Amino acid sequence: MKALVVLGGCLLTAGIAFAEPAALLGNIEIASDTDGFHATRFRTGALYSYRSYLDYAGVAAQHTEYRQAGWSRGVTGVVGLWRKQEPATLSGVNAEAGLVEVAGRTRIIGDATWGARITPVTGVELIAAADLVETHPALERGIAYGLFAGSVEQRLQERLTLIGLVGYQPFTDGNARIHGRARAVFDALPEQGVNLQLRWRGYESRQSDVDGAYFNPRRYRQWTGVVGFRKRHAGWVWQGALGAGRETVNNTNSQPVTLAELRAEGPLGGKLRLALNASYNRSTGYVDAPNYSYQRLGATLVYPF
Repeated sequence: MKALVVLGGCLLTAGIAFAEPAALLGNIEIASDTDGFHATRFRTGALYSYRSYLDYAGVAAQHTEYRQAGWSRGVTGVVGLWRKQEPATLSGVNAEAGLVEVAGRTRIIGDATWGARITPVTGVELIAAADLVETHPALERGIAYGLFAGSVEQRLQERLTLIGLVGYQPFTDGNARIHGRARAVFDALPEQGVNLQLRWRGYESRQSDVDGAYFNPRRYRQWTGVVGFRKRHAGWVWQGALGAGRETVNNTNSQPVTLAELRAEGPLGGKLRLALNASYNRSTGYVDAPNYSYQRLGATLVYPF
């Protein structure tokens, strides 16, 4: 742990001393679920060569506090940040990667996407991610996962787009999953930024027994109908979704799912920039319970100087 803190301090000092222009970064993420599990993450750092919220590099230190029924565990780490995307299409790179220490083990964390427009109507995206499995038993054992995926987006008509994704998710306990996702998006009210979506996702697990560390059915399927929107106003970008559907676990248990998502990003007076996100999801995640749900709230402040 001491090595992570020293590394983060050296990177922050070097960036502030040698890079111009720059920005300060602050972030907080809060999550909880109906099983009484809570997670709060704080992140602070500096962005170097900061040209816009879509073009920067940087480094940050973070700490996450997990709690459940009298149990708690803190996890500290360091992450590097790099973003370089086109404003119109978001083609390019948006990535973060780093290290955390949990249960006496050092684990890689991160989330990176690279996207490009092959033609005016076709886009591709490559995804790589890694994180801890956030349940009480999994954190005590230091279980983590990776994700490697690719997706293709094809606009069939002026207002209809299809998106497909396949992915592979290995776990450090020897388990692995094959993921598939598909989405149809119809621009119902283009001028208002309103669209209708039909989403499907599912996965197959290699192992059925993970010793109760996390929810792990052999087969999972979910269909969801969604109303989404994306709108620019006064320099802010607003986007969100409301949806409902059904999920099936191991081809037997079927139950309803609901979701709500909201994100806003824009200037907050002067140079200060704020990004907010909130989500609610009722579905089986890491806990096998018919009424399980989880919610997340986050805020990020960036101040260029």
